[in-house]
Formats: sequence, C-alpha cells, structure tokens
Amino acid sequence: MTGEPIIVEKVSHWFGEGSLRTQVLYDIDAVIRSGEVVILTGPSGSGKTTLLTLIGALRSTQGGSLRVLGNELCGASELTLTEVRKSIGYIFQSHNLLEALTVRQNVEMALQLQPGLSTADRQRRATEMLTKVGLGELLDRHPSKISGGQRQRVAIARALVGEPRILLADEPTAALDKETGRGVVGLIQQLANDQGVTVLLVTHDNRVLDVADRILALEDGRLSSFMTAVTSSTQRLLNTLATDIRKGELVRHVAEMNTDQFANALEQVTGEVQDFLAVINISESTTFHSVLGQVLEAFTSKVGEIIGAERATLYLTDGSRREIWAGAAGTEGESAAESRVAIEPRQSACGCAHCAAHAAATGESVNIADAHADPLFDTAADPDPDSPTRNLLCVPVKDARGEVFAVVELVNKKGARTFTERDEKRLREFTASLGVLLEAWWKMSCACPPPQGAASTTAMQSPGAKDLGPT
Repeated sequence: MTGEPIIVEKVSHWFGEGSLRTQVLYDIDAVIRSGEVVILTGPSGSGKTTLLTLIGALRSTQGGSLRVLGNELCGASELTLTEVRKSIGYIFQSHNLLEALTVRQNVEMALQLQPGLSTADRQRRATEMLTKVGLGELLDRHPSKISGGQRQRVAIARALVGEPRILLADEPTAALDKETGRGVVGLIQQLANDQGVTVLLVTHDNRVLDVADRILALEDGRLSSFMTAVTSSTQRLLNTLATDIRKGELVRHVAEMNTDQFANALEQVTGEVQDFLAVINISESTTFHSVLGQVLEAFTSKVGEIIGAERATLYLTDGSRREIWAGAAGTEGESAAESRVAIEPRQSACGCAHCAAHAAATGESVNIADAHADPLFDTAADPDPDSPTRNLLCVPVKDARGEVFAVVELVNKKGARTFTERDEKRLREFTASLGVLLEAWWKMSCACPPPQGAASTTAMQSPGAKDLGPT
C-alpha cells in the first residue's frame, strides 16, 4: 500500500563468523515518513552504506525489526526481498552503467522486469526520463562519451524511470566536483518531489545537506542527532585549531600548504563552520570568535601569497553608516588602530582604503594597474611609503542576501607585474569560501564587545602590512 513509512527498530548487524564476527550497527531506531527527503551522514566506516543496503532489501536484516513498504525484512524470504526491491530505485557512487549500451538502453534496462511494456513503451519512457534530467540530446551516446556528471544523471534516470516508491542514493556526489554534485543532488530532490518518492541519501558531503527535510547521523554504528554529531565534529576541529594557535603553528601550517591543499582546507573549514552555524547560536562564543579570526588572518595571508601579492587585507563594512572600517590587526597585547572611510564612489580619494570603499559602494571589483595614474588612488596618502603602492586588486564579499559586507584587497603584484583577469577570477573563487567564515566572524564582532581600548572592528592584514593611519 502507498504511504507506508520506513520503520527501523533496534536494528543491529554483524559481518563475519565466529571469532571474526564484527558488529557494525547497534540498535538503530528511525522512522522515515513517506515522501521525505532524508540524508544519512557520518564519517567513513560508520555503517551508513550497511544501513542503506538493509533498507534497500539488498541483504537480510539480522537483528531487530525493519519494515519497508509494509513488509518485515528481518528474516524475510528471498521472494519477499525481491518484491520489495522492485519498488526501490538505487543510485550509487559508481553509476554502474554498461559501456556496451547507449544511454537510452541503459535506462531501458530498468524496465525489463515490468510486465506488459512493449519495446516502444520502454523506449518512450526512457526518452522522457532522460529528457527530464537534461540528457534528451544524448540518447544514443555511450557512457564513455559523456561526462561524469552526465553519467550520474543517467543513473538517476535509470533509478526513477520505473516509478519507484523509494529512492536510495549512496554517495552520489563523491566523484563529482562541487557544482556538478550540487546539480545532481538538486535534481534528485526535484524529481523525487515531483513523483512523491521517499528519498534516503547517504553522504558525508557537507555541501548538499540543505536539500534534506531531516538529517540523521551515524557514528561507530550508532545513530545520533545531527546537532550532536556536528557539534562534536566542529568541537574537535576547534580544539585542533586552538591547539595550533596556542603553539603559534597555524600560520606556519597554512603557509606550507600548496594551492590544492589550501583550497581543500578552506573548503573543509568553511563546511564545518556552515554546519556549526546551522545548529548552534554562537553569537556569544568569544573562543570561537578568536579562533575564527585567526583562521581568517592565516587564510587571507595565504590567498595573497597564492595570487602573488605583497600585501593582503580584509576590510569590513558598516552598512548603516555607509563606511568601511579599516585598521591594522594589532600584534598580541596591542590594540588595533581604527580608521573609517565613507563608502562612496569617488574620482578623488586617498589611498588604498578608498579603492576598497569604491568596491564596497559599487559591488564591483577594482583592478588598478598603475596606482599613480588612477584617480581612485591618492599617492600622497599611500599607507606604506617604504613600499609604495604600484597596483592593487579589490574584490567585494557579499553575504547570503547579496549585500556587500566586506572587501578583500591585494596590493602590489610581485615581480613588477599587474593583477590579471585570472588573478581576479581566482580571488573571487577564494572569497566565496572566505565569505562564509568572514560573515560569521563579522556577526560575532558586532555581538561581542571588544576589549576595552581596542577598536570594535578591524581589518586583517598579512604580515608586513602597516596601519592605514587617519584618513
């Protein structure tokens, strides 16, 4: 009957026999309602795939009770398991397409067991489903001739063409880049909603968690609340970062990363912070504020190094007062000097800060090849006379509402060169992730009063940057 929930009660599971027997699931309890999109997350080896295969009737349940589509699967016969499988669609990390068949033929295979369908009916339904996933023009291509994201879309079409009542997906984005993976999960969500399908998606990809109606978390074979799992994970991250900071190793560690390692680290920290912010009110967490601020400082310096700038600075905006707040980050034990610059596009301005203010006002990047010849920059107000500004690149950072709340500024391209369009593109890519961290830090800066005598908000600068001075 339709509308049956998936009911998991005290489900346990083991692998191996005798002295080699190992328990992988412990007394799992969960209810997944009909039509829900539920994500099952957790670290590798936590039992996610095992639970998925039990719910999918791909192996017999050993202990407890598991009811799927009205059928008890604990101790069920092979005939019962086979019948349940006919109403379930499966998507796996490895798309498992047959290279000898075309895209349409791979999807048609899912309809072979449905009685009463002619060859023409199977072709029609396969074509319609492939069109829905955006592959209507690739029907006669073979899997080797299409991209990884397109192959995963074929797998989605194959899973849904039989009009299943349950869709199970195991790490469908693991082999995909961020943009493609996001598109694949969004497509699963959209098509499942259109067809009223219950979705259980296993992933440890933090980038796609927001598509779920609910999130379940497994760790060491035990189910816990997502809040508990994220808090624990993020706390471990913060403890590690705090230890690094106390030892003075964070900046050195980030500085030693190559570009790929840095990009991965930035993405990981951003994902962890997003999870943390989603479930916990941290506006009064001064420890988190301090740690995140130092992470930002280290990451900003690394961005400047990767793009080849002599100095890198973050400016924060005060939208209510139409100003950017700027100053050099004080060394330990010192307060930060503060200066303010109006956020107004000008033809006559003083120093780097007004170039950043121009970017904040317009929401557009500022790339000045020759500071001495550009009206946005006043050479007389150069913040560092010993290392005069030759060129600079400013990129605005926008919040979730699309409003500018910060600007990243790079000064002096190394090697007597200028910042290129490629440099600008790379800086925008980095600031997309930095923006998540910075927005969290900025909100806490507004919520947490600074130490007495310190500026309420400061710019963060790479080593060697000097105070902008009064403007």
